[in-house]
Amino acid sequence: MTFKIWHHTRYLYSKEVFLEPHYLRFKPLQKSYLNLLHFHLKADPEPAGWSWVSDAENNPVTQIWFNDETRSLDIEAEIVVSINEGFNFFSFILDPLKKLEAGNSFYGPKIGVFLKPYLQTELSEVIKSYVEQIFQVNDGDIIASLSSLLQHIHMEWNHDLVTEPYKLDVENCFSEKAGSCRDLSWMLISMLRYAGLASRYVSGYTYNDELEDGHELHAWVETYLPGPGWIGLDPSTGLFVHENYIPVSTSFDPVNTMPVTGSFRGNANSKIETYVSIEQIDS
Repeated sequence: MTFKIWHHTRYLYSKEVFLEPHYLRFKPLQKSYLNLLHFHLKADPEPAGWSWVSDAENNPVTQIWFNDETRSLDIEAEIVVSINEGFNFFSFILDPLKKLEAGNSFYGPKIGVFLKPYLQTELSEVIKSYVEQIFQVNDGDIIASLSSLLQHIHMEWNHDLVTEPYKLDVENCFSEKAGSCRDLSWMLISMLRYAGLASRYVSGYTYNDELEDGHELHAWVETYLPGPGWIGLDPSTGLFVHENYIPVSTSFDPVNTMPVTGSFRGNANSKIETYVSIEQIDS
């Protein structure tokens, strides 16, 4: 299948401002099941310069900078990708591991040092107990525990559309039994980290013609398993990630995955408008 994605971001300022360098994260990550056929970025006003770089976590980033003042900034990304529908996401063998127990990391000391940022979390005793019960029922089996935790979140929490800026309050999401895709993802990450599994936040696109509007721009989770590496989990659907997920940026901190980051100089108010569409253009 081939998908075409159009992502438009517009910033409006109440007065003329000078834009500091901005960093754009729209280019899909390299994956075995995904081929990038077309990628084009456009900005208005036209930047004085462009630079294609990688951040500290190896995400592709486009840096742009400006010379003149403006009252708006429009950024358009046009992306076309093809996916391999026959890709088997479960064709892997786990490296021999000790029994997984919530609250304890099972990684060796060398890899554990590298994964340290992806293991840091703070949880209430109530949430810790919730995670421990799920992992105890599955007797430490990693895949069974992951599947069970996904199903519990999918069935017990309401999935809301994003209506306000980043909250990512794990305790609030847990107690209210509701959250957006990014709220549920951050809660799952915190739970997995407590369970001893290094986990990171993923921002990208997904296509499901059976879901209502608002699912094109999506957030999910990746957890690190020795052997297969980073594997994807979506608490919003209760499923392991499949070929209709197009990741753009990953990080131990969700703030590092925002599509556009930057600032401006000037005494002005600003607002943002975004629009994302994804369509299947052939089978």
